[in-house]
Amino acid sequence: MARSPGMSQALARSPGLVVSTVLTCMIGALLPPLPGLALFAGGLTLTVVLCAGGLERPSVRLLGRARVLSEVEAAALAPAIALLCQRGLGPPAVELYARDGEVGISAGAAGRRSVVVSAGLLRAAQLGQLPADQAAAVVAAAVGRIRLGQTRFDIAVEFWTIPWQLVRTVCLVIAKAIGLLPLTEFAWRIRFVVSAVAVAQSVADGRIAGGLVVAVSIALTYLAPEWQRNWRMRAQDDSDRFVADHELGDALGRFLRRCLPEPRTLERIHRLTGPVVCPSLALVASQPTQE
Repeated sequence: MARSPGMSQALARSPGLVVSTVLTCMIGALLPPLPGLALFAGGLTLTVVLCAGGLERPSVRLLGRARVLSEVEAAALAPAIALLCQRGLGPPAVELYARDGEVGISAGAAGRRSVVVSAGLLRAAQLGQLPADQAAAVVAAAVGRIRLGQTRFDIAVEFWTIPWQLVRTVCLVIAKAIGLLPLTEFAWRIRFVVSAVAVAQSVADGRIAGGLVVAVSIALTYLAPEWQRNWRMRAQDDSDRFVADHELGDALGRFLRRCLPEPRTLERIHRLTGPVVCPSLALVASQPTQE
């Protein structure tokens, strides 16, 4: 039975939300009563405001590390924006921002009306390396995510999961450091066996709660990546259909043909433009010449 889009999205977000909530409560419990209450109540109030669509502009610029397009960048994207406006997908219905440091050609959606384009897309547009229709198709895919409601609460989730993001960053640094040690990768692969032993020991010692926490934590290391992968693929598929419905599917397909021919990319091209035909060599029999 296929999961609904809402269920897939909820599962993908649940680990970060749960961990962040637990960490916030733990930190609040360690603080004096008044600061602890202010931390939790203030964070919860701001999250509700973000869920309602408030403070989107400053949040996108702060949390999304985005900035307003310069005049030169806006001029380079003008032909693509014109194509989007013809289909009702451009400003003022959406607001465009830029994110420095991203060399790839991409566009992401945030909140209810914000699209953040990469520095690589802007550079390609300025140099004439990216046709206007392909640039419009890339941006339209991000607009599709907004119109489909996929990013409605993303800014609020991004804010509430700041504790989770900090913990994950620290864990990645530690994992990178200990990854140089022998047998570390093997130990991570058999973490299910190690956790099973730890849970059994905890239950034998009467620490059932501790064993449950260990079991859930290890289970999430298997489930969370799969949930997130499923949601990314579902969101991408729905966005591709949105682009095709607005007559930009062929342009997006031509852009994807410039990317690495990975199985997922070829699947998207097939959905947008039809099967990918690869040239092949064949022997052709010819009649011998008669003298």
